[in-house]
Amino acid sequence: MPIKDLDLDLLPTLKKVDIRAKRRVLSRVLEGSWTAMMKGRGMEFAGFRQYTFGDDASRIDWGATLRSKETLIREFEEFKNVTVFMLLDVSETMLFSSVGKLKAEYGAELLFNFSAAILDNGDSVGFAMFNDDVVAKIQPGMGKDVLYRMANELQKPKNYGGGFSLKPAIRLLENFLHARALVILISDFIGMEKGWERYIKMIGQKHDLIAITLRDPRDREMPALPAQVLVEDPLTHEKLYIDAKQYRKLYNESVKKEEIYLKSVFEKAKAGNIFMTTDSDTMVPLLSYFRKRSAILKG
Repeated sequence: MPIKDLDLDLLPTLKKVDIRAKRRVLSRVLEGSWTAMMKGRGMEFAGFRQYTFGDDASRIDWGATLRSKETLIREFEEFKNVTVFMLLDVSETMLFSSVGKLKAEYGAELLFNFSAAILDNGDSVGFAMFNDDVVAKIQPGMGKDVLYRMANELQKPKNYGGGFSLKPAIRLLENFLHARALVILISDFIGMEKGWERYIKMIGQKHDLIAITLRDPRDREMPALPAQVLVEDPLTHEKLYIDAKQYRKLYNESVKKEEIYLKSVFEKAKAGNIFMTTDSDTMVPLLSYFRKRSAILKG
């Protein structure tokens, strides 16, 4: 079900003192964590040049040498920058709030400020909004224009709502990313399609994946109310009255099991995992995660 209005005003956050300060810190932390991992992990083929005395003979390309009839060696250069691609789930389950801000709004603010920190770090970023289709997309790029285009798409109410499927997002990654990149997947991971674990594994095999799980406090715990409450399936919109007191324990235990399972799926896919709730600051969990990651990389 499409929404009529959004509580999002993203561009002014670029100038807010407290957010700018956190973004600068995050940018520095990024430089020491995933940038260190990805920029130092591999070399990119740059071309051939003629072999000279003192060169490493193991770098001789015998195929090219035979074709050119002169001894040639391969030259490589270190990756110059990191490409980051953000995927934001904007399906129906993300249009819920018990604390004033929809999960989708929280995710949009998170994506926008995270992207600004990435650009501040000198790297490129792109993004896509998806439900059971891709509703908006921007190819990876650098510069403020990327942020302006992001803000424009993130603030369109028509881009929100609908079903959920990872398939269109997977196809988009294949078209947009021709080399290994860092993929950030932002979702509540509620109402997942059958076999979704396979898609997570596919992304993790081709790219470095970090899954950010967004939950509203009510997603995690049913309130202790001595009354019946009306619950609604966000996808089918089927409604049902339940006794909150009777089902609270069962609900809370079910959520804990689900969160443990989510964590296991990401671990099997060798993906990073950040858990956030919409009543918390968007930047603090990111800083905490990447600081820990930086410490691990540095040994």
